[in-house]
Amino acid sequence: MLLRDVFVLDFAGDDRNLVLSYGPCQFPTLGFIVERYWEIQSHEPEEFWTINCSHTSDDGTATFNWMRGHLFDHACAVIIYEMCVEEPTATVTKVRHQEKLKYPPFPLSTVELQKRASRYFRMSSEHTMKVAEELYQAGFISYPRTETDSFSPNTNLHVGNNN
Repeated sequence: MLLRDVFVLDFAGDDRNLVLSYGPCQFPTLGFIVERYWEIQSHEPEEFWTINCSHTSDDGTATFNWMRGHLFDHACAVIIYEMCVEEPTATVTKVRHQEKLKYPPFPLSTVELQKRASRYFRMSSEHTMKVAEELYQAGFISYPRTETDSFSPNTNLHVGNNN
């Protein structure tokens, strides 16, 4: 309470939010934050170069990535560049094909909705459900108190596809 007048808390809407809280578990966290801040402030950017290679044909453009990524030695980058210019023909030594599947997220249960609203937006459970109800009434979301996180196999989940 002695320190509250030292800090300007613009986000405080009333007197009960003007309390500065600290405790034994907050000091280590504050230490991590300060240490990271000092690291960011002392960072000095370093110049680097990359090798970008692509091939264009009637079928499209293929872009090739160099596993090394960045070169921090300018002379080395220039030498590799000159080698590429002098001998523009390349041999592909390895092709890696990797399929990545990205599944849609599961629908949120009421409890998970309330947890995320609290974590990300600092909303109470009551306020979260009030907003969800308003969104439902406006037609933006499905009924907010449905605890279903799976659908019947007969449910058509493809918008615009009425098969």
